Amino acid sequence: MTPENTELLQQLLDNMTDNIFFKDRDSRFILMNRSCAQWNGFENPQAAIGKDDFDLLSEEFARTARNDELHIFETGEPLKAKEEHVEWEDGHMKWVSTTKVPLRDRDGHITGCIGIGRDITELKQKEEELEAALNELRRTNALLRQANEQIASDLQMAAHLQQTFLPHNYPVFLSGDGKPLLDFHYFYEADNKLGGDYCAVHRLDDHRAGLLICDVMGHGVRAALITGLIRCISDHLATHLSSAGEFLTTLNRQLHPMLQSEDAFLFATACCLVVDVRTGELTGAVAGHPAPYLIRPGEHSAEPLPIAESDTGPALAITPDFEYSTFALQLQPRDEVLMYTDGIVEAENETGEEFGERRLQELLIRENEVTLKALFPRILEAARAHAGSSKLGDDVCLLGFSLNALQY
Repeated sequence: MTPENTELLQQLLDNMTDNIFFKDRDSRFILMNRSCAQWNGFENPQAAIGKDDFDLLSEEFARTARNDELHIFETGEPLKAKEEHVEWEDGHMKWVSTTKVPLRDRDGHITGCIGIGRDITELKQKEEELEAALNELRRTNALLRQANEQIASDLQMAAHLQQTFLPHNYPVFLSGDGKPLLDFHYFYEADNKLGGDYCAVHRLDDHRAGLLICDVMGHGVRAALITGLIRCISDHLATHLSSAGEFLTTLNRQLHPMLQSEDAFLFATACCLVVDVRTGELTGAVAGHPAPYLIRPGEHSAEPLPIAESDTGPALAITPDFEYSTFALQLQPRDEVLMYTDGIVEAENETGEEFGERRLQELLIRENEVTLKALFPRILEAARAHAGSSKLGDDVCLLGFSLNALQY
């Protein structure tokens, strides 16, 4: 190469930002660009001529580089984009991506190598930072997964505990010939693991049964906790219940300070019924809850209980000192009473239309002769068919009884 050509090549190389160098078969520099000279601490490229990596870099790195170049000289195989951690004799280090190819003469003989190095220190630092961030994310995800598994386990246990709040046996009232005067049945399904619906059946004395159904605002853990409060309070009150109205009045008075605070507004709807097997009298009280249905199979009728508006009070925990009224009506043998929460009637289809009171009443009339145990699955099936889903979007609770006969 003539001096003029060498000068032109040098000008070309000096305008490139990558580190470019040429070495002979002894791995000594015979040419490099300005970027490579600055990278290696030289004032100008000419100062590097005749030196090798052992003069500039750590012995370990220089030996590795020499071995790579000997392999190129012996095989003619290039070294492509090798990422190397370069360490100089003064101890400072950088990362470089190195490509080396054979340098051949006109006859094709390998006389050295040409190298191109690209400073990737900043990229490697970013990779390390990213890897550290990913490791932290993995650690956080592992902790979150562990926490979620614990929460799921706790929720499962809480759901199991909540199931114990519901009726598992019913009070028995027998006729003179040993037949049950009342048949009870309930169905409960939370929209998620935990729900805000609750029902209970209590034996008040030898001839009266008390039934309670509640629907706490909202879903999940908070609503489930409130059902636990209601269960504890109502179980205590049921032992000395004088009337349904007094029961809801006392329940409301005790719940109000627990459910109302400066940063929370919670309430629960409820319906309490008391049936007397001696007389067939049904008394009850309502706190913002849907009126139960009176089903008369012999007459093929199903109507909401005729409760006067004046006998209906607000939901529990809204008005602290509200006095709930007690209504009364007469039942006949074979009459059935259905209590429910609004998860059934508020089930919506894809257009937002609710299942509604009308469809529920039509179904109760159509299925007038079936037992409550057979009726409840048909109610659920109809509501799910309307919604087009097995999930209705709310908790569901059904509670009812049949008056088979009176106690004489």
